[in-house]
Amino acid sequence: MRSEAIAILYLQKAKDARRIYATYVYAKTNCDGFKHEGITYPSYNMQKELLEELYDDCGVTPEMLSYMEAHATGTPVGDPVEVDAIDQALCLKRTSPLLTGSVKSNLGHSEPSSSLCQVANVFIAIETGIITPTIHFKTPRK
Repeated sequence: MRSEAIAILYLQKAKDARRIYATYVYAKTNCDGFKHEGITYPSYNMQKELLEELYDDCGVTPEMLSYMEAHATGTPVGDPVEVDAIDQALCLKRTSPLLTGSVKSNLGHSEPSSSLCQVANVFIAIETGIITPTIHFKTPRK
């Protein structure tokens, strides 16, 4: 469901910050170029590769993660591809489940501001220790 939102992320150098909610470590993006299906058809290989490279580049092992805020657009094509990529890139060596969710199920897809809404959701989870439930979620994958 489409929605509207405004989100502001204020970045400061650590030495100047009055309060630190989280520390930015690293970011990375990739692109698989033109596809006949269009941009609404994600690539499992590209998502998996991006996740593996991102965590490898910044020295964070998948076992160090406790929560993944997924893109999760709610599409029948995109969500399974994303979950499969997360599973194969980050969960194969884990001894405990990687909690995964998305605040989009609660807020809708606010498109340009959706990523910042998701960052805010993670900050709230870090501060409160409570992960926002994913509404309409019924059965976990095995």
